[in-house]
Amino acid sequence: MSKKDLDTILDVLLDFGGRKIRDYCAKRLGEGADPYRIFEDLSMGLEEIGRGYENESFRRYFTSDLIVAGRNMKRAIEVLKPHFKRTLRARGKVVVGTVKGDVHDIGKAIFSIILESNGFEVIDLGVDVAKEDFAAKVKDVKPDILGMSSLLTSTVSYMGEVVEELKRMNLRDKVKVIVGGRAVTEDFAERIGVDAYGKDCIDGLKKCLSLINT
Repeated sequence: MSKKDLDTILDVLLDFGGRKIRDYCAKRLGEGADPYRIFEDLSMGLEEIGRGYENESFRRYFTSDLIVAGRNMKRAIEVLKPHFKRTLRARGKVVVGTVKGDVHDIGKAIFSIILESNGFEVIDLGVDVAKEDFAAKVKDVKPDILGMSSLLTSTVSYMGEVVEELKRMNLRDKVKVIVGGRAVTEDFAERIGVDAYGKDCIDGLKKCLSLINT
């Protein structure tokens, strides 16, 4: 993505009134852009704002910016959701949630919409989800996949605790586990013994499709 394109995305994400994000999405859709690509581009902008917020030596964005950007991302979801191609084939059931200590919702919300648009049934546990709640829901609804998200480095290790809770409850071998979010890396995913790592929402969808077919 060019600097000019990124600057445009940052401008619409940080627009307090919320008009620019709707106009931006409508314009790109009118130009024939793939709605998934629009999501990817906006997500890159959101990640840039997140990096600028977490950089303590040179903080470019603040809590108010995160709130505004999050609201605008939800507005983008409203505009783009009807344009996702839905499949009639029921692919599987996925439980998703943001781990305990982390209240970020946007990335998980986008991931859920993309999964639903591709035929998955999604049960969203929300944010700040405890390991016991993850395990209880896996036991209750028997999903094909459990997806966990974390955007904070301070909470990402909790994913490992969820995996251990699944083992303790004799549930680990009954569900595939995928993890993602800005704080997650592929190396970390391998260390805690999950089945897949999604670097972004589209990659996460591809991994879920692969897990269903294995």
